[in-house]
Formats: sequence, structure tokens, C-alpha cells
Amino acid sequence: MLRPNRHVMLPTAQINSASSPDPSAADLEDIVAITKAVGDPLRTNLLKILAQDSFAVLELVDIFGIAQPAMSHHLKKLAAAGLVSKRREGTHIFYQRTSPHAQGKPETTQLLSALFRAIDHSNPDASVVQSIGDIHRARIARSQHFFAHHADALDHQGKLICEPTVYIDHVIEIVTTYPNQRRPFNSALEVGPGGGKLLQALAPLFQNVTGVDNSEEVLVLTRQAVTALPNVQLLRADFIDLAPNDAVDLIVAGMVIHHLSSPISFFKQAARLLSEHGLLIVAELCDHDQNWVRESCGDLWLGFSPDQLSHWATQAGFKLEHRQFLAQRNGFRIQVCAFALNRHKKHLLQSTNPVASPSTPRDTLTRPN
Repeated sequence: MLRPNRHVMLPTAQINSASSPDPSAADLEDIVAITKAVGDPLRTNLLKILAQDSFAVLELVDIFGIAQPAMSHHLKKLAAAGLVSKRREGTHIFYQRTSPHAQGKPETTQLLSALFRAIDHSNPDASVVQSIGDIHRARIARSQHFFAHHADALDHQGKLICEPTVYIDHVIEIVTTYPNQRRPFNSALEVGPGGGKLLQALAPLFQNVTGVDNSEEVLVLTRQAVTALPNVQLLRADFIDLAPNDAVDLIVAGMVIHHLSSPISFFKQAARLLSEHGLLIVAELCDHDQNWVRESCGDLWLGFSPDQLSHWATQAGFKLEHRQFLAQRNGFRIQVCAFALNRHKKHLLQSTNPVASPSTPRDTLTRPN
């Protein structure tokens, strides 16, 4: 799966540092467990793709074409070594690769950093890329099918969980109080504009505002709300597929990420589209166990823990500037987060060798003159 070598060779000079303290017996046990866990080529394949996204066990079975017991065995070995983490989504368990710093020990951090760099610079097998693309296309199709048939019920769904008015004031407050040295903001982009209420609030603050959604049925509703706003444009496209002519100063996603096929890809794309001192604001559900939202609201994910969102944002080169929690009806809790971009990390995003990329042509994000 990973080419050209069956086994990943670790740069020992980076692992053994004269300045590092002598490892304890416990540290040595951790190092041995890590090296044993990555001794199997399939497990290095897993670490490669689980750095890019999170997948359920059955999805990984489809990607690699092995039996479920065998896949569960490999995942158990990686989890025991602290190389992958897992979270429950209803009846499914999703896995993703941990951060090199997750274990909090200098020796293992150094080892994992070198190991993950070697894995990430390897080339994925074409069949793996194809299988991952198939999974994402299936996720996207489920979401698109829902909104194509239920776009007129967005207001009702909002009343069940969270109406935009709950978080719009918080978003505008963040935008208007953001440090003056990082202003002015000229352009804003909202992902999934829904009924257009946030676009209406952003329009007076920016020269150009764009709403992006991949559902024409939803954009019909959005268009009704912004027709009279000359500086607002709507674009039917997948956010992940946008290729900007100019960077944007603000990206907002309100109650959107739990509908997306790949949350980590959302953050990485936001990092690519933002200007040097731009801001990403996310209003999103905290993790919950109310599985009925999959059918009733078209959710792909049952919210996200604050640590999970921060982890994805950090992977994409963001740092958390602000987080606020809002209590909401029916047992749901909303988190409003503002992330600023660490620009020195942007080259890492551009040089990353992704496992799979969107297969659809890219739309160009342009603004009116």
C-alpha cells in the first residue's frame, strides 16, 4: 500500500538526541510498543490514511479489503500503542491518528514525529485512494440527498436543535471586536448559508460577502433573503473544491461541519482560503448521543467534542482565539469557536501528500468588482 518500501525507516538521528533525558523503563516500554505496532505494513497504511481523516471499522475493511476481525486486531494494536484514538458515533466507532504530542513524553514525541513524517511522505496505493474517494462520495451523496428533499424544512430543523439567531450575535461580536491590527476585513465567506440570516448580518461589515452551498434547493431559499444586498453573491459548489483567486478575510460555518464528509478537510481548506490575518469562526454542536438527527436532520456526525474540533484545527495550522458555549433546547449544546491561522504552518498544508483529493472540478471563488 505504501510505496516504495514495505517498512518505514525511521531517521535515528532525529530520535536519539543528546539533549534528551535518559528514558525510564516506562518510556522504553512505550517505545517498544510503538515500534512493534508499526512493524506491520498494513498498520503503517492505516496511520497514513487516519492522519487525513477518521473512518469507521467497516469503512477501513472496504478500503483495505480484509476481514473485519483482522482489521479490528490491527486497530487494537495501534490503539494500545497510543497511535490512534477512537470516538463513538451512534453504533459505529471511528478511528483517527493521534498527535505526536498526545502521550506527553519527550522521547515518544520525538519518535512519533519522525515516524509520522516518514509515513506522510510515502505514496498511497491507487486502490486505497479510489476506495477512500468512494467512501467520501457516498457520504456526500447522503447529505445532498437529504437537503435536496428537505430544504424547505430547514426552519423546522433549526427549531429542533439550534436556530441561526442563537449564534449570529456571537459571530458578529467576534468579528467586530477582533484586534484592530488585523483589520480591515474586506471579504467574508459563509459555508452553508441556509436561510441567509447570517449573510444579512455580515453584509454591512464587509465589501464582499459570498455564500457557498452544494445544494441548489438550499440556495433558492438563501437567494430570497439576500436579493436586495448588492455586495452578496451566492455560489453553488462544494467548499472543499473551491480554488480562490483572492484570499478571504473571514470564513464562517454555522451548524455545517456535522453535515460534511470530512471535517478535517474543511479546516485544511479554510486554511488555504484565508488571508494572512484572516479568521475562521465555527458554530457547531458539541458531541451528543441523539442518533435521531441522522434521519431527521441529515447529520453525518453526532457533534464534536471541543478537543476534537481543536485537534483538527491545530492539524490545519490554526490556533484557538475564542470559545463560548451556549445551552440549547432538547439537550444540545452549541460551541462558538474563533480560530486564527498560524501562517508559518501554511507551507505544510501545501506540501502535504494527501491520500485522496476531491474528484470534482474546482470552482473558482471570485468577487465582483
